[in-house]
Amino acid sequence: MKNIELRFFLDTTVVVSAVTGRNTEAWVLLESGRKKVISLYVNEFIIKETRRTLKELQISQEKTNYAVEYVVECCTVRGNVPKKEFSRFKIRDRNDIPILAGAVQESAILVTEDNVLIKDAMEYIESVTPGEALRKLSDLGGSVT
Repeated sequence: MKNIELRFFLDTTVVVSAVTGRNTEAWVLLESGRKKVISLYVNEFIIKETRRTLKELQISQEKTNYAVEYVVECCTVRGNVPKKEFSRFKIRDRNDIPILAGAVQESAILVTEDNVLIKDAMEYIESVTPGEALRKLSDLGGSVT
């Protein structure tokens, strides 16, 4: 049987939900990456946006640093896609282009909690929620705990 590698690119919404405990499925997804059950990717934009979002949520600098270290342990961090390549993406929230561009560059399934981004991204790449990502893993016989 051919080994099919699942590759997921995580949006900031998923990362923040996982590290703050707001979404158990997002946390299980990160843990699956840490255990090397699946390949998870983020880019430098996601790391920066995660730091900013955790600061807005008034999470301490120490806990923010710990959360980012955990994300780096679970995911492969890629460089950002150059801005000159952004013009090919036509989506409603232009702030999401670095995320979409990263997923496309990685040829990975985009995982997000943003319903608008899920719909807009479908023109370029497969896009799912954390729960749907876990179901894909389960369908392939992977362990998610």
